[in-house]
Amino acid sequence: MLGRLYRWGALLWVSLFVAAAFAACGGSSSGIANPPDGGTHEGGPADGGPGDTGGDVVINFDSGNQSDAAHGFDVQPVALQTITVVAGQTTPTVTYKATVDGKPVSAAWTVDRGSIGTVPSALASSADLTPTGKVGGLVTVTAGYNGKTLDRQVLVKIVAQQNGADPNNPDEAPQIAGKLGDLTAGGGIGGVGGEGLGGKVSDAGILGAFKSPAGNGQAQNLHFLYPYDKTVFPRGMLAPLLMWDWSIGDADAVQIELSTTNGSFSWTGTFGRPAILQQTGGKFIRHPIPQDVWAMATDSAGGTTQGGAPNQLTAKLWVEQGGSAYGPISETWTVAPARLSGIIYYGSYGTNLAKNYSGAVGGDHMFGGALLSIHVGDTAPQLVAGASGNTAQCRVCHSVSADGSRLVVQDGGNYSQSSAYDLSPSGATEHTMANSATFPGIYPDGSMELSPGGLLLPLPNGASPTTPTGLASVSTNLGTPAFSPDGKKVVFNPMAGPGVTNPTQKLVVMDFDAATNTFSNPVEVVDNTGKPADNRPGWPAFFPDGKSIVFESQTKAGLDGNGGGDLRTRKGSKGEIAWTSANGNQVAVLNALNGLDASGNSYLPKLATPINMSCTGDSSQVGNIDPDHGDDVHLSYEPTVNPVASGGYAWVVFTSRRMYGNVADIPPFCSDPRGVDLVKNITPKKLWVSAVDLTGKNGTDPSHPAFYLPAQELLAGNMRAFWVLDPCRADGQSCQSGDQCCNGYCEPDQSSGSLTCTKNKPNNNCSKPQEKCTTAADCCDSTNACINGFCSIQGPA
Repeated sequence: MLGRLYRWGALLWVSLFVAAAFAACGGSSSGIANPPDGGTHEGGPADGGPGDTGGDVVINFDSGNQSDAAHGFDVQPVALQTITVVAGQTTPTVTYKATVDGKPVSAAWTVDRGSIGTVPSALASSADLTPTGKVGGLVTVTAGYNGKTLDRQVLVKIVAQQNGADPNNPDEAPQIAGKLGDLTAGGGIGGVGGEGLGGKVSDAGILGAFKSPAGNGQAQNLHFLYPYDKTVFPRGMLAPLLMWDWSIGDADAVQIELSTTNGSFSWTGTFGRPAILQQTGGKFIRHPIPQDVWAMATDSAGGTTQGGAPNQLTAKLWVEQGGSAYGPISETWTVAPARLSGIIYYGSYGTNLAKNYSGAVGGDHMFGGALLSIHVGDTAPQLVAGASGNTAQCRVCHSVSADGSRLVVQDGGNYSQSSAYDLSPSGATEHTMANSATFPGIYPDGSMELSPGGLLLPLPNGASPTTPTGLASVSTNLGTPAFSPDGKKVVFNPMAGPGVTNPTQKLVVMDFDAATNTFSNPVEVVDNTGKPADNRPGWPAFFPDGKSIVFESQTKAGLDGNGGGDLRTRKGSKGEIAWTSANGNQVAVLNALNGLDASGNSYLPKLATPINMSCTGDSSQVGNIDPDHGDDVHLSYEPTVNPVASGGYAWVVFTSRRMYGNVADIPPFCSDPRGVDLVKNITPKKLWVSAVDLTGKNGTDPSHPAFYLPAQELLAGNMRAFWVLDPCRADGQSCQSGDQCCNGYCEPDQSSGSLTCTKNKPNNNCSKPQEKCTTAADCCDSTNACINGFCSIQGPA
């Protein structure tokens, strides 16, 4: 994910040029040996920015004759250098000089983080570290001469100020609302909703008010609604929408400040009311972070400071109204030193991309049931399965393979009929299956599915099913089975079968041998025997290492009750996300994910005045269930997990009916288009993502507050997301990380230097984070683990 180059690697220098450069000291053409530890000279701390290739000199010298190794090699200055750079600028620079016994010598110069700064590629006695002006942080400059290497460090501090949105900035233009329809089209403005970026503040009185606030906002009850304090964000996501509440209610302008712990990035932005509010007549109660600023901030944060503390990102907000400013209020977030890529496939009941049901309250009275996808970085979803027409074009109740190659859905016109889709960058190809199954477990490579009836069906046609060995003796009715990412285990809810007691209240894990189609070694990892019938586990999913399982723990059945064995998320059903070991019963609730702080108190916002509205779900009145969102901590359902661990975390995506700040705050169960106008109201039935520490121990809570998944359709109820790998890219295609590549490696092209997929191991014969591995020994960084076939940072930085 980090896209950074390891300094001793792929490109060869012309040997005569190297020989001439070293001849000044009477040396041979032997060049630079490996570092003293005998390993590769690794590319620095695990907080490099995306595409971190610029300026890195990648050298491969032979071992040669070291008889003339320099004894008085020195590089000045020695002390840490700190420079402050205005965003977008490339000055000031830092000059380093290489000497031997005080005399200049030609050295090879490299940097570990080309996204922060670059050095010239030519051998020289001096080199200027030139900042890129796009990313701040600690960059290591290494000089190599005749078998010796010396490291010097520069802390680059990026600073920026902004007054109003810049419509000419291609990153900010999509965040500026042009017409009313933009506010709810697709994922909303900037993929996160709201009214977008505000304009320039020219009033000297308002600017002066921010310099001398009238108070800190406590008397006005000024507080954030979203994001949540202590959230862990990955790199690569769209910028979040800041939402707040206070007793004054409206505002004329806001000031936002972002800063990192070590000072590597600081930005202050002042914004007036978004112009679109003149048309909506609404209040100024939310404002996004500009996308270009968010990218710089998150690429600069992450990792640790020089003292070892987390290099976090702090956001501060001041709000002004009537000539008086109040604040700041602040939150601190952790940024994972990795980018999340891939595609999220999810079900939508109410989508406008495929209308195949009638009876909607709002709009043209049509709505759809379909499968949609979000590619990370997009601002709106795409239609994958389903079409406009009648119920025969509805496609719902889906499962997706971990490699992103195949999904299986049910046909709305006949729910006993399934379709399999081949997924590729060019689109999805549908195959009608000879045999069908609802919510099957799909093998990680998409080659087959495990049906709830206990059969293995080859995909995509589902013909000639196989009866596996060892499964029927444990269960003949599997509730929502799921394979581990390596395909060696399966987890399910035993609904019926020989000796099955307390069906619906257990989860069982079994080993699976794909070569012999054999299941063995059943282990009950969750057992709710003795608890009320409402307390049921379901929707299980494995973590990337296959050693733990996340699942929904239902705490209260909805108005449908427990009939039929379904674990529903509608009509008052309540649940929370928990996890357990795949080897035994060590259940712990993921409280931070669900919305509780360390003291067990809810940190989720609730409405001071409930929104009382009449809405129905399947004709049942549900608008009166928690209209103030006072129990949002028990409204989390259907978790799945990104199969690739990134930045020291596993990433859990789940359905929730919690308030999304002040964008989606109608009663939590108002999500049926036939029972509420979802054109005028935004339902809170949406998708959220939480980071879980890879170093977390079963029986504890290693989760963190969640963030709203950008780009999902605002005017729809969204559920059951699968975050899977992109269809893999062939050798020669561009990439950001090895997990995007069919052959597992993402390396710089020798001619252009840009990152491309390749089947060849890096020249140093080790893998960077997110590149292919068989064991941890394959990883360049000895602290990395090999998780689901990719090198992964072990713990939070």
